[in-house]
Amino acid sequence: MRFVKSAKLAAVALAAASGAVLASAPANAATTSLTSVTCNRSDATQLQLEGFISMFPLACYKGSGDLDVEIKNAMYGRAGSHSGYVVFADGTKSSFTSGGDISIPNWKTVVHIHTN
Repeated sequence: MRFVKSAKLAAVALAAASGAVLASAPANAATTSLTSVTCNRSDATQLQLEGFISMFPLACYKGSGDLDVEIKNAMYGRAGSHSGYVVFADGTKSSFTSGGDISIPNWKTVVHIHTN
């Protein structure tokens, strides 16, 4: 009987502790998955990929995760508020950090994007 009572108390304590941990998670802990969005050149948070002498970005993204894409003749990119890497059709990849540029040598085709 005493063992059952102490086991119940331990279970209640564990549930309370786990609830406290969940309650302390930041409000923005939920993230959105990486998706294509309408390009807005003035939106500094978007990950934007551009071609050679292009007035408009070829493709723009927001969120976090992995996404297979096919962006041909990409030459330049802006990370926006993202960090991660892009993978090219030849298997090479280029890492980027939030607020930085994405190095894309020689008009490559981007086939995969990963953001943290």
